[in-house]
Amino acid sequence: MSTSGIANAGAIAGLFDPYTRKARLYPVLLVVFPCILLTYAWFPSLCNAMGVIASLCVSFGVVLLLSQLARDRGKERESRLFENWDGKPSVALIRHADQRIDSITKKRYRAYLESKIPNLHLPTPSEERNNPARADAVYQSVTAWLLTQTRDPKKFLILFDENVSYGFRRNVWGLKPFGAAVSIVVAAVSTTAIIYLWLHQGASSLSTEVCVATPIAWLFPPFWFFVVSPSWVRVPADAYGRQLLASIDSLSPRESVATSSS
Repeated sequence: MSTSGIANAGAIAGLFDPYTRKARLYPVLLVVFPCILLTYAWFPSLCNAMGVIASLCVSFGVVLLLSQLARDRGKERESRLFENWDGKPSVALIRHADQRIDSITKKRYRAYLESKIPNLHLPTPSEERNNPARADAVYQSVTAWLLTQTRDPKKFLILFDENVSYGFRRNVWGLKPFGAAVSIVVAAVSTTAIIYLWLHQGASSLSTEVCVATPIAWLFPPFWFFVVSPSWVRVPADAYGRQLLASIDSLSPRESVATSSS
């Protein structure tokens, strides 16, 4: 990539906050990366033109629009994930029936929440069994409250990183149909062009860049088909849910120190 292309890429990245850049923009770039890779390989003279195009895309809000589309696509398909996972992880982890967090730790979390949220009554095991929908509504309210307490990415850096990781994978999964289609089409077109030139003009007509970039492009269809899946998204989703609840231990000491010093 030319120096101007790198500079334009840096300018694009600088327009967005870390979450938007990593969780929304990067999934879009992952979809179009095979196109960019093969364009540079087949038409290296377009490098400077690509930098100009990138600048125009920024100027006219195309990049921002694409990042919003990635976010919307991910949110649109998110409900399917929660259905497959028996609920949102941050909600499911609070349930008595969920065993991924030990009972002692969960009891400490629940005691803190009831002490801090006015009029909160967390369901007992029997109440949860008898009315799981009502219980999940309470747990959803609790996680919403926790989110408002943990907005600062500097104080809750690990939580922020887990949220970025989940947002990235969710949006990549949301874009899976587009990513798979684009990667297959561009790799197939490049392969067809290679075969045609090989048969009609010989191997000398093929550049090293094309011969390297085309196999790389063929790595993307297996990624979209076999790696990007609900189970792939669930790993950071569960990690984010755990970390959201673990933030309770960060909230408690800070508040206790503040109280004792006042």
